[in-house]
Amino acid sequence: MADHYGGRFRLPWSTTAQRILRRDPASAAADWRDRLRSRLFVCAVLFAAWTVSIEARLVYLQIFEHTDMMERADRQQLRTVKLPAKRGEIVDRSGHVLAYSVDADTIGADPSAIDHPDEVAARVCAALDRCGAAQRQVMAEKLASKQLFAYLARQISPDEARRVKELDLQGVFFIKESRRYYPNKDLAAHVLGYVGLDNVGLAGLESSFDARIRGREGKVLLQRDARQQAMATRSERPPTAGDGLELTVDEYLQYIAERELRLGVAENAAAGGTAIILQPYTGEILALANWPTFNPNAFSAADPIARRNRAIQDYYEPGSTFKIVTASAAIEEGLIRTSDPIDCSPGYITFGSRIIRDTHEYGVLPFIDVIAKSSNVGAIKVGQKIGASRLTQYVSRFGFGQTLASDFRGQNAGMVWPADSLDASALASVSMGYQVGVTPLQMAAAVGAVANGGELIEPHVVRAFIRNGHREEVPRNVVHRAIASETAATVT
Repeated sequence: MADHYGGRFRLPWSTTAQRILRRDPASAAADWRDRLRSRLFVCAVLFAAWTVSIEARLVYLQIFEHTDMMERADRQQLRTVKLPAKRGEIVDRSGHVLAYSVDADTIGADPSAIDHPDEVAARVCAALDRCGAAQRQVMAEKLASKQLFAYLARQISPDEARRVKELDLQGVFFIKESRRYYPNKDLAAHVLGYVGLDNVGLAGLESSFDARIRGREGKVLLQRDARQQAMATRSERPPTAGDGLELTVDEYLQYIAERELRLGVAENAAAGGTAIILQPYTGEILALANWPTFNPNAFSAADPIARRNRAIQDYYEPGSTFKIVTASAAIEEGLIRTSDPIDCSPGYITFGSRIIRDTHEYGVLPFIDVIAKSSNVGAIKVGQKIGASRLTQYVSRFGFGQTLASDFRGQNAGMVWPADSLDASALASVSMGYQVGVTPLQMAAAVGAVANGGELIEPHVVRAFIRNGHREEVPRNVVHRAIASETAATVT
């Protein structure tokens, strides 16, 4: 559209355009440079502000947050893995292996790398043989925590480990742990004891000598990338194997003792029993059996009563076997000779309303026959000659009322009454083996003292320690002399 003036067409120019055309070229160039300069200034200010903010952030992170950031980086990139130490083997006196350690897989997890804890817990649990709803719930709770490490299942079987590995779950990994294995199952279970999940001995010799058997675990520093894959490892401390134990126990005699004990308990409908084979001259325990027993490979499933070592923890009234103490005291003190007559008539003795009987009416017996026929009346009359004070001294000299074997923890000292607590009736009871509590091991050691010539020798089950092929033998330990060798020979 255009207006027609004097036969010519004119375009409708804007006021701004007309002003620009009317200005000279030099003025237009100056105006353009001013505008460009202002725009560059604005950009420079913005860039400077951006640079300053970044530098400020870097200064804050590298100076004020340096320690925390380094710790977070280490947690994400580095992991210290413990290498289990090998527990020393336990062998019998002939070198037959009774306990050794094997490697087992344990499932661990990094909860921070797991997005769906319930799903991961369900899949892991489904791959395990014995994993119920309760264990699955525990797994889910561990995976939902903010911890950097959590155990999901300890010391699983090779088949279970293979199935879980096939799941290829992010944040789930495997570590090797040492697991104790007892190839003969329940053989000598109470002597050996058992080991917990953390490679710590919990009972028996495994507990008594845990510090020597366990060894020292090692450490490895593992560096990981952003995908939590191992990049490099650095050994911080290699694991050290523990000492081995060579026992005084004979595997064959142990088997015989356990077999016969089991039959004896069954034939007598007894609640339990103990059998001990002791070498009296050295104090070596050749066999120590208890019934009921248990399998230390699965000790947690056993009844606590079955895990109890009756030989050192239970005490009982020994009865007539205790008469060797009474006889030894009388002969050692010169109060009686083996041929001296003892009147056991009329087959019983009374203390107030209490009547103590013999199984037969023996009449007059020489002292040697009082012991041979186990006459209660005869033993009581000999005990009356000895007196409460001296008899109590001999009870102590034979090792009763005290713990004897340092190889075993949790021993019961038994029950021995002080002399001033023994009236005539109580003295009569002690003289024939009642109103006194002894453990089976104490009784075996006392009889051994008579058999070896009068020395009370500490019963022991560890024959030697084995370290790096070197054998350190355990010496015979004489606690003290209980009776003279002549007295021992006479009583024998």
